[in-house]
Amino acid sequence: MRAAGFICFSSRLRHPPPIHCFLRPLLLRILQLAGSASLAATALLASPIAAPLALAHVGHGDEFQQQGDARQVRRNAETDALLGVATATPEEGPDGLSVPSTALVDANGKPLLFVQTQTTYDPVLVVTGSRQGDRVVITEGLDPTDEVVISGALSLYAESKKTPQAEPAADNKAAAPQDSATASPSALPIPALAAGAVVVLTAGAIWLNRRRKTDA
Repeated sequence: MRAAGFICFSSRLRHPPPIHCFLRPLLLRILQLAGSASLAATALLASPIAAPLALAHVGHGDEFQQQGDARQVRRNAETDALLGVATATPEEGPDGLSVPSTALVDANGKPLLFVQTQTTYDPVLVVTGSRQGDRVVITEGLDPTDEVVISGALSLYAESKKTPQAEPAADNKAAAPQDSATASPSALPIPALAAGAVVVLTAGAIWLNRRRKTDA
């Protein structure tokens, strides 16, 4: 390394330095930068992505989280009338909230009911308690202010098995292509950029060396 440095230094005293005196430090610097960038990119891709926390309470409407294979059903005045849909809030008693037995649907062995929102009927899995006449106590999964479908629940369940999910899913699908289009410009490989820089610098150094020889 010292001998090479001496040759480059002494050559400046007589004639323009040879091309390797320009290329060697430039190539070493480019390779160092490319290696550092590759390590940083690898570490970023390898880092675990935090998983979203599960909510303790299943939301309704736009915040709905699907449970099982039953989907949201969009509200429609004409369809609701044909299906005989009627709603009511749960009754509060000494054992907790209760709903009519007609509100419950057997969803693959799990009790399910529908909660009405401004635009949809949301299927909600619940935990049942004791039975009191034609009413069933709900111990988990229901709030006192929920508008529960007490008539037409079976028809809504059949609809939920064949209709697409309501608006939130459509919004997510529409946003996915935009995210892909936004991410595509940054997908250039770092080694390709480094190789391109080496080619440009090499061509420039050769041209400069020829120019100096011509001038001499």
